[in-house]
Amino acid sequence: MKILRAAEIRSLEECAVESGVSMEMLMENAGAACASFIEEKMAVRGKKAVILCGKGNNGGDGFVIARLLSKAGAEVTVVLMQGAPASALAKQAYDKMHKGIEIILARHAAGAVDEADLIVDAVFGFSFHGKLPAAMEPIIERANASKALRVSVDVPSGAQCDTGAVEGTCFKAQYTVTFTAIKPSSVVYPAAGYSGLTVVRQVGIKREFLQMLPSDTESVLLGSLCPLFPKRDPEGHKGTYGRLLMLCGSIGMAGACMMAARAALRSGVGLLNIAIPHALYPILAPAVPEAVFTLYDPDETLEPRLAEALEKADACLVGCGLGTAPYAERIVQTVLEKAECPVVLDADALNILAKTPEKLLTPRVPIIVTPHPGEMARLRGKLMEDIRADRIRTAKEFAAKYRVITVLKGAGTVTAAPNGEVRINTTGNPGMAKGGSGDVLAGITGALLAQGMEPFEAAYAAVCIHGAAGDRCAKRLSEHGMLPTDLIETLPEIFLEIEGRD
Repeated sequence: MKILRAAEIRSLEECAVESGVSMEMLMENAGAACASFIEEKMAVRGKKAVILCGKGNNGGDGFVIARLLSKAGAEVTVVLMQGAPASALAKQAYDKMHKGIEIILARHAAGAVDEADLIVDAVFGFSFHGKLPAAMEPIIERANASKALRVSVDVPSGAQCDTGAVEGTCFKAQYTVTFTAIKPSSVVYPAAGYSGLTVVRQVGIKREFLQMLPSDTESVLLGSLCPLFPKRDPEGHKGTYGRLLMLCGSIGMAGACMMAARAALRSGVGLLNIAIPHALYPILAPAVPEAVFTLYDPDETLEPRLAEALEKADACLVGCGLGTAPYAERIVQTVLEKAECPVVLDADALNILAKTPEKLLTPRVPIIVTPHPGEMARLRGKLMEDIRADRIRTAKEFAAKYRVITVLKGAGTVTAAPNGEVRINTTGNPGMAKGGSGDVLAGITGALLAQGMEPFEAAYAAVCIHGAAGDRCAKRLSEHGMLPTDLIETLPEIFLEIEGRD
């Protein structure tokens, strides 16, 4: 599903106006869509509805909603959060409201908010930047504490549309009714956490305009992955489904290697070769009996052995539990110089490269990096706050600069390709925030690469599958009780769902 930024929405509105649909009609349709959605959720007759309205066009949508809910029998109070409407369209919508609607200023709104059955947030729309004015914060906080049904119009007030950033107070909606297409604020955190369930409603912009609009950003749903997984060849053999080389694990970190390996096997890879120090073999061989092993002594020359293993691989995964000792640095360097297959760099491989990220430009093969915000901060030499301020931009810029597919992990994981394409994940939950979850994701990604999936598709598909397994585990085991190893054992259920769809 396309995700549109503010400038793209403005472009579509301009197209609609040129085609004969007035901005006034777009506002009327938007307000009607919200009012209709609210009536689907509650019987409004006799209910107390408070509409928080700004002075711009988002407030104009609110005036339309107020008029329609009043007509449907609700007791409506409009709160002018910024005083009188300022835009021409908002003034028109304001003037159309009838006398049965109470109109008050924000400083008098506390009692109405406390008594409301419904609170509609129509203060700021997709053009908002920065922080809410301090004078608004008490009413917004009061609304957030209310037990009323809370609905935001287009974007929760206080959230920034294009970045998903929230600086300070923000309206916390149970539902957000957005128009034409989903916005980044509905899928990128922290704003997505204030949006509740987002529903998309059409307001009169022709579908062909939306289809023709160039857009590089889309959301990823499990159902959309089905075309990436064709039916397996009845005559296929283990070589058909790829050879994955894993360079992972170290003393004290064998579990990371084991989880990545088990996840890769559960994700369909045909042959798995794990390169590890001799000391880890007694631990990992019984844990992953399906794998073959390339053993090395960290104190000896290991480059020739690794180069030989790389020659036979269809994909390579480096980093899960590898550590950052000098021999681990040599492993990463060897892969960057010798690999002739796609490579996934995770965890310690990224920590090793943090001082010299320009080495990512060395390979001639596709590279996928999977940093969490802390690792990305180290790679870019920035603060975590800088990374979180605009996660889409961060991922896009890193992907373009270093010519790598960038998976910036977290709630609403962002996957960016060097050509500017972006996919934002919609699966997953806080129960996955445990050590080892990233290793599982890395294993899934490596397995899909080894089976021949295009690298960008493998990256965002792995993220979606990983999150879907997490959602299934949370339902069965709870967010508190689920473990990364549970994700691995749930992967077959997710692949059954993918294989069972046409």
